[in-house]
Amino acid sequence: MLTWIILRAAGIGAYLMLFASVSWGLVATTQLFGKKVAKATAISVHQFISTVALILLGTHVGGLLVDSFMPFKPIDVLIPLHGTFKPVAVGFGIAAMYAMLIVLGSSWTRKHIGPTWWRRLHLLTVPAFILAMVHGIFAGTDIVQPWMWWIYLVTGGIVLFLVIVRGLTAGVRPARHEAPPRRVRDAAAA
Repeated sequence: MLTWIILRAAGIGAYLMLFASVSWGLVATTQLFGKKVAKATAISVHQFISTVALILLGTHVGGLLVDSFMPFKPIDVLIPLHGTFKPVAVGFGIAAMYAMLIVLGSSWTRKHIGPTWWRRLHLLTVPAFILAMVHGIFAGTDIVQPWMWWIYLVTGGIVLFLVIVRGLTAGVRPARHEAPPRRVRDAAAA
């Protein structure tokens, strides 16, 4: 029973940290809200929240593997539509997990893949959030509680609002300038 409580709490926590990470990223990159936090601090907070989400996700999945109430095999949490418990809803969770891993992996390897691919892969964050929300709504056992409905309603509404604001203010953001070629920087430093 303790494992069941831990894995449920970890699942809800992972969802809330994913929400916080997606929201923080959208707010930090939307000029409408202004620059209230230094860029280095904003990036550190964003990375910390994302890492906590991943740790909680690992706890959630690990709990599913060891809990006897609803036994899952490793293949059931790795392959969408494989298990017998609400396979579509669990499949959404698995897809969200893979999207999170791709986004975090691209962030950790940003220097190697470059900013263009990092930005492209980072577009998976909102679909990952939506998939996680659908997973929780249709596979989560706490969905019968009114407070859980409110969590999904409020977090989904906030992310929807931020995505709309981001889309409507796309032209407001200043253009990103490429770094000058290395020899120009070296000459300027000399």
